[in-house]
Amino acid sequence: MPIVTFITDFGIKDPYVAMVKGAILKINPAISCIDITNQLPPGDILRASFILNESYGYFPVGSVHLVVIDPTVGSERRAIFSFKNGHFFVGPDNGVLSAVISEVFEIKKEIGKKSSTFDGRDIFAEVAARLASGEKVKTLGDRITNPVKINEHDPSLENNKTIGEIIYIDNFGNLISNIKENQIPPGDIEIEIKGVKIRNLAKKYSEGSEDKPVALVNNGFKTLEVCLNRGNAASFLNSQVGEKITLRGKNE
Repeated sequence: MPIVTFITDFGIKDPYVAMVKGAILKINPAISCIDITNQLPPGDILRASFILNESYGYFPVGSVHLVVIDPTVGSERRAIFSFKNGHFFVGPDNGVLSAVISEVFEIKKEIGKKSSTFDGRDIFAEVAARLASGEKVKTLGDRITNPVKINEHDPSLENNKTIGEIIYIDNFGNLISNIKENQIPPGDIEIEIKGVKIRNLAKKYSEGSEDKPVALVNNGFKTLEVCLNRGNAASFLNSQVGEKITLRGKNE
């Protein structure tokens, strides 16, 4: 069964997601349309890129991933698709596909009913459906070598401390950082955020009390996360995306 996934900032109040799915299903009713998320903050390219990179590998090879975070729709920015690790990725050339850039193609100008406001429905949906249906790449796009890339925020190392930042806050208020599991040193560690120090990692949320944050590795994203048992860590710590988080060995 062909699969097209969705990452958008369209929300669930308006009919826009349904319109895009309808355009896809008109081309191939056998396509399975799966939402990853449609409730990203409007125009949040960095967060969309992170979610795409962390999510696509859970889907079968051959899946097509449609990402429509497009604050410059109607401008001269290109419409592109990329192929990496057996998956296709379709979206605007504004950096949102940075994490999955490999072989990249600009969508042919004649594809889709040109629109100044809804390329997600009028261009990207058609290309996603045709790729999912097995159409040859050369009929849909021309290879390019200079796609737009955003500056991904990687942790830095200063005085034997790893300094990262919160890059995503989920629906439970868990603070998800850009510090990868393989960047966490073995043994005793100390995590600090907003002046609160957390010693060592928990294995599950319930190890923390309801008034004391804990840190653990998010099993979905495989990154360091700060959370609150039966609570909202983001509200408790008055923290937001971009907040600095420090990790160090206890004896450092």
